[in-house]
Amino acid sequence: MLRLVGILAVGVLLATPGFATPFAVPIDPSQSVLYFELCVAGKCATDSSAVTGSVTIDLDSIDSPAQIWLYDFDLYLSDNLHWYLSWGIFGSLTADATGVAVHYAYPGVPIGPAPITAGNFAFVDVPVNSEGLVTYHATGVPCYALQGAGLPCDGTQNLADQGTQIADQFGGTVTAQNRIVTLMSQIDVTTPLDPNNPSLGTFHVYGTALGQVYVPPSIVPGDLNCDGSVDFGDINPFVLYLSNFAAWQATYSNCPPENGDINGDGLYPDFGDINPFVALLTG
Repeated sequence: MLRLVGILAVGVLLATPGFATPFAVPIDPSQSVLYFELCVAGKCATDSSAVTGSVTIDLDSIDSPAQIWLYDFDLYLSDNLHWYLSWGIFGSLTADATGVAVHYAYPGVPIGPAPITAGNFAFVDVPVNSEGLVTYHATGVPCYALQGAGLPCDGTQNLADQGTQIADQFGGTVTAQNRIVTLMSQIDVTTPLDPNNPSLGTFHVYGTALGQVYVPPSIVPGDLNCDGSVDFGDINPFVLYLSNFAAWQATYSNCPPENGDINGDGLYPDFGDINPFVALLTG
């Protein structure tokens, strides 16, 4: 009855690979909450839950992102959900959802790129799978409505049995400063409880989910100025790296020192990397 699949995926955020390695953004449950409004036969009730999990994305640039790719997400509701709808003497409906989680249907297969404009982005047609149990009991008016849609008045539904669903769209904002990426999604989606019987009722999901993570620079042996390439511009930084490591760290604070371990022996800074560095520059 309750088509949480696909709807919850819109709750949080996030194809050609970007330039960096995909990274996971953990969801902060203290700043992330989704509201779930259930409406049947003209009556509505709302419950909410904090959200945990992560969203895996890639950006074309950590410093100034203009494009975003979605690689995976695993979203878990921290709380069980409960709804009670009353028609007075004409009946009632009680529903409970437990163990609800939503996952990207094809983890590792990227969607995108989606453009980032003033920090905003949006994906469309995102495939999702879900898990969890929804148990409901209806009497009177909602029972008749369920029966009219070919459903029993009492039942338990395993969300995993619904298979892969499609979230029409979800969007949000992404910003980066000092390699700290902040990902936020704002949600407002309404779908029918039963697509085959749209008059039965609706499910409205809305809220905000927020996550933040520090993304360390990628290791690129020989790139001692961390401009993304190994060339003659790395000679002076390499000399500084070997002669005054502290000064190199202060000058290139966001550059991983492992970039100077060109022979891969785990020692750095080390004069044993000089000849390998020359070999890199000479091809």
